[in-house]
Amino acid sequence: MSIVHQDPQDRVQILDEDGTVLDGMEVPDLSDEELVDMYRQMRLARHFDERAVSLNRQGRMGTYPPLSGQEGAQIGSVYALSDDDWMFPSYREHGAALVRGLSLKRTMLYWMGHEAGNDIPDDSNIFTVAVPIATQIPHATGAAWASKLKGEDKAFLCYFGDGATSEGDFHEGLNFAGVFDTPSVFFCNNNQWAISVPRERQTASATIAQKAQAYGFEGVQVDGMDPLAVYQVTKEAVEKAKDPAEDEQRPTLIEAVQYRFGA
Repeated sequence: MSIVHQDPQDRVQILDEDGTVLDGMEVPDLSDEELVDMYRQMRLARHFDERAVSLNRQGRMGTYPPLSGQEGAQIGSVYALSDDDWMFPSYREHGAALVRGLSLKRTMLYWMGHEAGNDIPDDSNIFTVAVPIATQIPHATGAAWASKLKGEDKAFLCYFGDGATSEGDFHEGLNFAGVFDTPSVFFCNNNQWAISVPRERQTASATIAQKAQAYGFEGVQVDGMDPLAVYQVTKEAVEKAKDPAEDEQRPTLIEAVQYRFGA
């Protein structure tokens, strides 16, 4: 059975907390070079994040949203995209943007308020960073629908946090995706806190992934601290978005359960 078709209350995991492959699980089909590059990107994202937080605390940099703890989910998911696919970030996807070709200098300039920070290379296929919560979700769904109408072979990966699931844009975007069967992959970074609001004050559902069922497509929960599991789940969702089986819907909601180390 495909990973994306399993019960949304079952969490996909390949590695245990010590990094050992679990019994019965297989490592995704990635070369040694790709695995090393994934680790390098994760470590670089963490190092940049630590430096940016330090500058922010010193008053040398303005608002900055930390990502440490989420780099595995970001790198693992974006690594599943092809060059032609699109990424719609929230304001915290610095690691994913790094993989797509955005320089750390550009990210630094963005959070220091310099206009050059908004310069996104055309070939990176990254939509403008969304600072308001959840506004990128209907944008991503609309772009995916347009791409489908044009007959393109592209997937649209949209990132957001668990707090975004309390916004109307989340429900509108996913409902539209289900009705029009758009090639969308909705990626929820569930770090269990929306700033200071815990997950249990956001929703009474057992998982966020199961919300997809109300919109008529698959939802899957994955260990967001396990980059290999995240990669595998996202890869299957991207492939389904582009080329679904006869009985499949294109969209998928992925809930990556994780814990961010800073606010």
